[in-house]
Amino acid sequence: MSKFSINEQLTQDSTDSTRTLHAGIDLALEKNVVVVINANGERLDYFSFPQDRGGYDYFQRRMKSISLKQQASGWVVAMEPSNYFWKLIASELEEKGVTYHLVNPYTVKKHREGDQLDRSKDDRRDAVQIAELSRNGHYTKTHLQKGKYAELRQYACLYDQTTQAIHREKQVLWGLVGQVFPELFHIFKKLDGETSRALLMSCACAATICQMTQEEFITGTRSMYTGKKLAISRVRSAYQMAATSIGITEGLPAIQLAIRMHLSQLQAFQNQLKQVTDAMTACFVTLPEASYILSIKSLSAISAALFLAEVGDPSRYQAAAQWVKLAGIQPTPNNSGKKQRNRTPMSRQGRPHLRTMLYYTCLRMVQHDPHFAQLYFDFQRRPKNPLTKMQALGALMNKLLHLLWALIHNQTFYNSSFAQSI
Repeated sequence: MSKFSINEQLTQDSTDSTRTLHAGIDLALEKNVVVVINANGERLDYFSFPQDRGGYDYFQRRMKSISLKQQASGWVVAMEPSNYFWKLIASELEEKGVTYHLVNPYTVKKHREGDQLDRSKDDRRDAVQIAELSRNGHYTKTHLQKGKYAELRQYACLYDQTTQAIHREKQVLWGLVGQVFPELFHIFKKLDGETSRALLMSCACAATICQMTQEEFITGTRSMYTGKKLAISRVRSAYQMAATSIGITEGLPAIQLAIRMHLSQLQAFQNQLKQVTDAMTACFVTLPEASYILSIKSLSAISAALFLAEVGDPSRYQAAAQWVKLAGIQPTPNNSGKKQRNRTPMSRQGRPHLRTMLYYTCLRMVQHDPHFAQLYFDFQRRPKNPLTKMQALGALMNKLLHLLWALIHNQTFYNSSFAQSI
């Protein structure tokens, strides 16, 4: 964080920051620990309160009492974004009109280790460090989303959880099939296709397939098939490969049952993912920015929804550079003497899901958008400081964020001539 931004944050929350109290809270499931300090870093109070209505009311009364006693101009609450706990207290503080800061858990850890060389840790020490970081301006401006933006954010979290569950099921399924019929991967690149699913549900073990006739194997596969046309040629190839398979021959009934269970779970997660994407896109199109973002044809509705879920309400930002920093794609030098990590390294300290969405969108735009394709090659071929392919994609990610900013704030639709002016 630059000195300018720190000084700006130190003065923005209070007209008299020298008389502001800072309450650092170490959040937990049952008990929250609070340390209160003044603008000079003097510790004024230490207490705890439970995670319930009575505890929140006690915290408010205690802070008001301390403020009156110290004749403070106001008080600020600082905390780590721990699990869902911070959302509960942040909602309460917003309702009461109390300013709160979020501090980075990694920053808290490093500051604590700098103060405590023996690496000792407890809730009180963490609360002190959180309050100190707030006092010194080392905090973020993250706040709770409101209305449809909050709903979209929850859909995006559910989308991420479901896609991760699908990936886990595929990995487990891949390992199970690899034990009993590893040659099957030469025939089917995807194990969740219609034909491959039917085959695995019917009989996935090569040793068992060898004991069947080809017609019995095809009939069993067909009985499990739910698509339009079974790929008979691939089923016959699988039968022939089973005769020379190196798959294991012990414990086959248990593995066959496991394969069927994970296939069912995978299909259930895939159906759930469709429900989530339908609900997420339906929520997204109701937002005023949706039509401008979707005017970029290479940007799918799902990617656009995930983008807006990450950045939230665009009106909360003052410049596109804030989106660049939020994504963690701003160039961040890492030099020491003559040693230099890279010419233009990304910070990668922002939101990884936003960064991933930008990366894959830029790949599509290089293929389908003439302006972005030309920029991509120009970055690599320019005479002075040419970029590598990955660096050029990073520059395009930056360009895309500035383009989205211009579309939304100018309330206009995308075209190549408009993109060239950005």
